[in-house]
Amino acid sequence: MQIRKHNIIILITIAFCVTTNAQNFSVKGRLNTVQKNGFYAIDVTPELSSYIANDFRDLRIADDKEKTVPYIVRPTQPVFSSYNYFKLPIIKNELADSGRSVLIIQNNDAKKIAAIALILRNAAVARTATISGSDDANHWFTVDEDIYFQKQFVTDADKYVQTVQFPTSTYRYLKIVIDNGKNNPLNIIEAGIYTSDASSTALSYITNPAASFSQVDSADKNTYLHIKQPAAYHFTRIRLLIKGPHFYQRSIDILTGANTSSNELVSGKKTVFSVQPSNDSTFLIKIYNGDNPALQVDSVLTEQESKQVVTYLEAGKTYHLLMHDPLAIKPVYDLKQFKDSISYDIPTLQVVSVEKINSVQPADNSFISKNWIWPVIIIVLIVLGFFTLRLTREVGKRDV
Repeated sequence: MQIRKHNIIILITIAFCVTTNAQNFSVKGRLNTVQKNGFYAIDVTPELSSYIANDFRDLRIADDKEKTVPYIVRPTQPVFSSYNYFKLPIIKNELADSGRSVLIIQNNDAKKIAAIALILRNAAVARTATISGSDDANHWFTVDEDIYFQKQFVTDADKYVQTVQFPTSTYRYLKIVIDNGKNNPLNIIEAGIYTSDASSTALSYITNPAASFSQVDSADKNTYLHIKQPAAYHFTRIRLLIKGPHFYQRSIDILTGANTSSNELVSGKKTVFSVQPSNDSTFLIKIYNGDNPALQVDSVLTEQESKQVVTYLEAGKTYHLLMHDPLAIKPVYDLKQFKDSISYDIPTLQVVSVEKINSVQPADNSFISKNWIWPVIIIVLIVLGFFTLRLTREVGKRDV
């Protein structure tokens, strides 16, 4: 009995080793020589992306001794949003008999407002306030209460900004009542709002090599575009070039392996659609024509976010990329905790060549080819089942 148990343990251990050690990268990218110690960026080109999973789980950077080094993946330039400041008219700013400050701000265009920036003269004090809204400046309705003005000030100027946040409101008038207690009021100079300018978000894209496609205008009043990329390039946007009537508005579905997204084709508007990150070499677009004539699609392009791989490398060593392994697990590196500390002004390292490599990589210490993984697992399970059945029968005989 002990011998059988021992054999089972050995078989389980073998199965575990097979499944955990079988990381076989099939593509290698050789990098330029490193001239000095420091951080380097490697641009993710469309060609390079075709060998890597969307989440980069099957990418490794290794030195000449096959020792891997940490890396992060980031946009090729910092992503930011700029904000526009709009001054709001203050139509009342006075001290009431109760000792409370009453500030009435006008929202002329009935914009959606969820925060107001108040510019105050320096004052290291704390206050509480309530805010209410009105469309006629006569009938007021509570928006928020017990708003806390933090005790703050700045040292390099005599003014600072106090932001008042509250539930989104479109009232034409907003009244802020500040409780001063028995103290002097705050000196509020100006009020305004910040709005995000999405168009200034510095996220860039690169266009993949043109995809081929076939268009089928079906009898079910739908158009089906079967798209095929030259390789499994990453993409997060799809761009269509349409020929059609001067006016059209059609619903479309984009079906990739990641998900299905619904959008609209509208004449006069950009025909660029965002999708979940994908690297499908083939996917489908369905256009709902209704009773309208089918649109003519001239071209289909896929675009991916412009990204780079950043790593710290040492002079005197040669490095290479290991890519493309369906069984690879995404590595977790400490370096990601310090990504904001790494400058964007770092040298770029080129991939000088890309080549296929053997299915078994010495760097991963694999002792069984990936082609044998599942057959070995199945055999191990059969043997385990056989021993389990025998043990069950022996236990049954003892109980009789």
